[in-house]
Amino acid sequence: MITYRQKITPITSRFTCLTAVIALALSSCSQHEKESESHAQASADSTQTVSVVKVLKTRLNREWNLPGQFLAYQDVPIHAKVEGFISSIIVDRGSIVKKGQKMISIFCPELIEKEKEGAAKVAAAESSFRRAQANEDSEKSKLVEAQARLDADSLTFQRLQQAAKTPGAVAQNEVDLQQKAVESDKARVQSIVQEVEAAHNIVIAEKHNLSAAKDVLKALNAMTDYLEITAPFDGVITERNVHVGSIVAVDAQREALPLVRIQERDILRLVVAVPEDSVSGIKIGDRFDFTVPAYLGRTYTGTVARPAYALDNATRTMPVELNVINTDRTLEPGMFANVHWVICRPYDTLFVPSPAVNTDLVGTFAIKVDNGKAERVTVQRGLPMGNLIEVSGPLKEGDLVAVKATDEIKSGDPLIAKLADESDIAKASKSTSAGGD
Repeated sequence: MITYRQKITPITSRFTCLTAVIALALSSCSQHEKESESHAQASADSTQTVSVVKVLKTRLNREWNLPGQFLAYQDVPIHAKVEGFISSIIVDRGSIVKKGQKMISIFCPELIEKEKEGAAKVAAAESSFRRAQANEDSEKSKLVEAQARLDADSLTFQRLQQAAKTPGAVAQNEVDLQQKAVESDKARVQSIVQEVEAAHNIVIAEKHNLSAAKDVLKALNAMTDYLEITAPFDGVITERNVHVGSIVAVDAQREALPLVRIQERDILRLVVAVPEDSVSGIKIGDRFDFTVPAYLGRTYTGTVARPAYALDNATRTMPVELNVINTDRTLEPGMFANVHWVICRPYDTLFVPSPAVNTDLVGTFAIKVDNGKAERVTVQRGLPMGNLIEVSGPLKEGDLVAVKATDEIKSGDPLIAKLADESDIAKASKSTSAGGD
């Protein structure tokens, strides 16, 4: 016989088992939720926050200092054109001279004698030319006279021929004699014509001789003019190598020292060697300030006048000449200058803070942040401008890049971008300059 207690016990046991299963299931769900929450928290903790800046597009305007050297605007070594000896010299090193001012006199007795001889030859040639002209005029007069006689005899002959048509009016002998006279006159005229031509040819020859003698005398006169040496322009004598009595020799085989050297210094050439990466944007007329060690605290200005438009193969620089007005004559040729050079590109380029570009074994790169993901982009460095660096690569204006590029950030890494302020950029710059990545 089954009692009540015996009936209720199985039911209780089944309920207890069911309760245990439900409790186990709930415990398992709770543990899974905790693991999910822990994994999400770990993922959130592993996402790196980086300071970013926007890529800037602007025109390069960089200022830096370049060395330059002054040259005289004109620098002329004065050499002698003729041989002789110095009879007088009235200038010395440091003398200020004006254009056309007499500086040196050279005495050359041989040249003076040659000049006298040339003048005598010109006089003789002129005399011969005049005689030839007179002879030609005489022959021309004879030709006129002979032609007039021919014309008269020809007229008489024509009249005699007309009269001879009347029987008995004129003897035939007279007609024949007149005909012979005309023929004789023609022969004489022809002879005199040839003599006139010969006289004219002599005149031409004597004229050429006279012209040649005058050319020789002109050359001698020009050489004589070289005995007096004058200043070719306003300037200063910077070198003197002769004295009164010094022998002056003209030797084309060797380079002799100049008698004196004259330089123009009211305007100077300032030559600046501009590096290859800085030649863009140079325009004639641009003005640049500069200083010189001789005048501390004073600033001068020069104007671009003559860019070379070609680079020196040895230095990879382009010489650029600036005109510098030096009317107060404080600057001297040979001085060095520190030129405040401004580079301005003729087009816009991209800029980022200097620490945003880094270089490792792979290459030069920046870290671009797009949609919360990191992307390593290869770039090329340009010129610096303040705390910015010019870049070229797969970037555009407005792109976000990490303020500090580091190879610890890989492409595809999740990132949280935070716009950097000045302190972030300064901190990154300081870290980079100190040797940080």
